[in-house]
Amino acid sequence: MTAREKKICEINGCGEYALVHSARCWDHMQDKDDYSAKLLDVAAKNKDLKGSNLKKAVLRKTLFEGVDFTGSDFSQADISESHFFNSTFRDASFIGTEMKLCDFTHCDLTGADLTKARLPGAHLWNSDLSSANLTESDLSSSDLWNARLFDVKLWHADLKNVKALSKFSFASGEGILPACRINETGEISAEESYRRIKQSFMENGKYNDASWASFKEKTMERQILWKNKKLDYLPSAIMNFLCGYGEKPYRIIFSAFLCIIAFAFIYRSLNAIESIAYPGSAIRWFDYIYYSTITYTTVGYGDFIPKPNGLFRILAACEAFLGVFLAGLFVFTLARKYSAR
Repeated sequence: MTAREKKICEINGCGEYALVHSARCWDHMQDKDDYSAKLLDVAAKNKDLKGSNLKKAVLRKTLFEGVDFTGSDFSQADISESHFFNSTFRDASFIGTEMKLCDFTHCDLTGADLTKARLPGAHLWNSDLSSANLTESDLSSSDLWNARLFDVKLWHADLKNVKALSKFSFASGEGILPACRINETGEISAEESYRRIKQSFMENGKYNDASWASFKEKTMERQILWKNKKLDYLPSAIMNFLCGYGEKPYRIIFSAFLCIIAFAFIYRSLNAIESIAYPGSAIRWFDYIYYSTITYTTVGYGDFIPKPNGLFRILAACEAFLGVFLAGLFVFTLARKYSAR
């Protein structure tokens, strides 16, 4: 049979698919010890093993180099300490597979399903796991140097002692400023995943990367609040706009400029101020900007004051309060971002 064909195990009543290049499933195979050698011999002659059924197969310490396993089924198999250098596993299934100390250097695992797979100590150098499903997988002590994890599912994945993981491990690789994210289809699972990623970064002293993960975690939380129509959504959205949940201090500078311009426009629209230095003189647009700036910064030189009207004085007081509040928020977020947490 070819690698693309699937046949039912020849044992009556079995119902399982037969393994590739065999007439039986793994449970009913008689020559289990010889099967891995047979498969290695086939792979040496023909690198195309697309769609292979290797469910439950035991293939420990084997070497497959440059083999195409696209769409193959390795579910519940044991491929511990095997080497798959430069092989392709697009859309392959590794559900519950034992993959301890495997070497997947320069492999294509795009779209692969690794749900509950065990990969402790695995080498995934230069591998592409974009859009892979790593739900409940064990990645402890694995080496992810230069691996791509864009759009992966990481719900309940074990990231303890994982090596070479960074924000850019989750980059799309497209454009000057590529998008960095995991699969965010389910907000609750994405929030939990970003929290685990943040903890991994913190444990390794990667505070800038932890800042990115923390912002993404809070973003997922805000989307959950919106979906559930919670009142907490409004303060969450405001904090996102003002400072990116404490992770983007330079947003506060933008907010400060916006606040000054907005209040200057309001003062001008209401003709709310007058000059003490030059009584009766016309107030120019620049004067409104100036008055708004010194009010925001609480400097108050006294050359311009609000007209004797309660509303105008309340507006000035509100702007002064915002200035003090945003200045304090800026100091807090700056210290939070650039110091160890």
